[in-house]
Amino acid sequence: MSDDAEIVPHQEMMPIPIQDFISGVSVPVDLYVRLSDQKFILLVKRGTKASPDQMSSYKEKTVTYLWAKKSDYHMVSQQNIALAGVVVAKEQLSVKQKTRVLSTAANTVFHELEHIGLSLGAYQNARQVTEAVVTMLEHHKGFAALIESLNQHSDELLRHSMAVSVLSPIVGQALEWEKRATLEKLALGGLLHDIGKKSLPPELLSKPKAQMSFEEHQLYETHPFRGLELLQTLGCVPDDVVSIVYEHHENAIGQGFPQRLRDVKIHPLARVVGLVDQFVNLTVRNVQSPNPKSPAEALVYMAHIMGQPYNKEVFRALEKVVTRQNGSQAA
Repeated sequence: MSDDAEIVPHQEMMPIPIQDFISGVSVPVDLYVRLSDQKFILLVKRGTKASPDQMSSYKEKTVTYLWAKKSDYHMVSQQNIALAGVVVAKEQLSVKQKTRVLSTAANTVFHELEHIGLSLGAYQNARQVTEAVVTMLEHHKGFAALIESLNQHSDELLRHSMAVSVLSPIVGQALEWEKRATLEKLALGGLLHDIGKKSLPPELLSKPKAQMSFEEHQLYETHPFRGLELLQTLGCVPDDVVSIVYEHHENAIGQGFPQRLRDVKIHPLARVVGLVDQFVNLTVRNVQSPNPKSPAEALVYMAHIMGQPYNKEVFRALEKVVTRQNGSQAA
């Protein structure tokens, strides 16, 4: 460990639970121990492996968090998401081991969504739902192959899918949907909603929609149907989840795709995942949104610039989640 403490403003650092680090895996960022609000000591250098003995010694000293610079944090998220995509397909690992790795990946997504202001209680519930989804993955090996294929296609695609999976059941709870099975379907539908994109050319997915040709737009809009076909071949996916995948780009005013359905004909769970999908696209950095909006800005954008093309009750539930956590009303 370095003898010199680095002076870094506290607001530029991100805490990461020490138990989220997997022993023997190279860390993608410099990791620090906090001495005070402004002082941090370098513990592990980028590219070196986290030693089990080193981590255990800090746990014994009641150190519960290590710290990384916020500007580097996305690399931690990408690594954990990549590990999750590989681990779920390994048959020799137990459900408990798979659950831990996927929960860690969900944890990093939660940190990236921290600016939304989700409460610890909301996150803990979402994490429990994620663990239940992992158990479902174990019972149906075809799911594991799907998650692995998402990761192989694009780290960003799996990262986005996990963010939608975490937020969708939270919005479901805001709608006062209390059945665990319903929340699990929202989480699974959120995880799989873009599975049809895995059959699209990677270069198409890396292109902003504004730069796509008419033919490329038509190809892009086939991914819900491709996802439908893929899930139907498994024969073990709940019909509600299949509907989420097929209808997550439909909207209340009938200007979505692929069927141009209006609000009353869209599956209730697809209304939630479709709205959360758009919200995550606006608030988490991606090829379509290189400069993400704040949660309040995203709500205003959807309401006024997009003309609020979503189910009103679901939109109010999302507003409730965002404003409750941030303590102010969105415009």
